[in-house]
Amino acid sequence: MIDQPDIPWHLEIDEDGFAEVPIGLHATVETSLQRDTAPNPGAYRLPSGFRLVQPEPVDLDAFKALFSDIGEPWLWFGRLLETDEDMQSILTDQNTTLRYLIDSFADPVGLFEAQQQGDDTLEVTYFGLRSNVMGKGLGGPFMEHGLAAAWHSGIKRIWLHTCTFDSPYALAFYRRQGFRPFKQRIEVATDPRLTGLLPRTAAPHIPLADFSDPEAST
Repeated sequence: MIDQPDIPWHLEIDEDGFAEVPIGLHATVETSLQRDTAPNPGAYRLPSGFRLVQPEPVDLDAFKALFSDIGEPWLWFGRLLETDEDMQSILTDQNTTLRYLIDSFADPVGLFEAQQQGDDTLEVTYFGLRSNVMGKGLGGPFMEHGLAAAWHSGIKRIWLHTCTFDSPYALAFYRRQGFRPFKQRIEVATDPRLTGLLPRTAAPHIPLADFSDPEAST
């Protein structure tokens, strides 16, 4: 574990278009996408044996286990920064829609979480599948049925974001679901593998820039 560095307010871009990221931080390109069409679950049938469930009550240990299983390969860590009290408050808020995709053994294999923002906007905050069920045609049905659970007639816009740490197929998938990019940003954050929040083996495709360790992957 290393000391947590300060997040810089600005990154200085040199004449070649590069900006140096301080040691202990990482940078990713975040793409925000949106759609203005209602969900269409009828056009997306879930494969036999799979169904959506609303966890009642919300078991935080079960949620964190699913969050980690799905998100660790892609360096998800946002929820893990929260206290259990704050996490419970968010997940049980009336503006939050939380659904798990479960298989024929009643094991959760997918996570859908959305937050209503104001009267007419819905943000999909977390969406993903466990690696063992990827490629089985579950993504589209899970997304549309999750959106249908969160939808009401006043919603005019649904948005979400992905980043260059996510699956290389994520952006194309969201576009197939009717989402269109509208903004890009650079996100700079403390690498959670260097603070102990995630194991150092997480997301091996993302360089681990711990220059204090000569054996660290760079």
